[in-house]
Amino acid sequence: MSGRMVRSLWIITGAAALLMLAATLYLSHVERQQEEAGYAVEITGRNSVIYLREQPDPNSRIVTILELGQQVFVIDFNDEGVIPWAKVRSEDLEGWIPAERVGRGES
Repeated sequence: MSGRMVRSLWIITGAAALLMLAATLYLSHVERQQEEAGYAVEITGRNSVIYLREQPDPNSRIVTILELGQQVFVIDFNDEGVIPWAKVRSEDLEGWIPAERVGRGES
């Protein structure tokens, strides 16, 4: 093997190792976020969509729309009003949904 080929193989190997390290760090970061969020649940109920709201209030601004069966992570609960609410994280968004729409947790 020529010196140029050996050098190229070392560069390719180093680049692959750096990519694997970056992927490992990213995945561990995502896992930590999920652990901090509490526990995983699925959106349940009769309606196929649910509004993720900015505040625990049915008139609050809608952040996004969640779908039936979608997995979210419970962060907090608020049962001070007429409707109990669950604060959840879905991907990189956080907001509130009625607690009755929170399915069984996976711990």
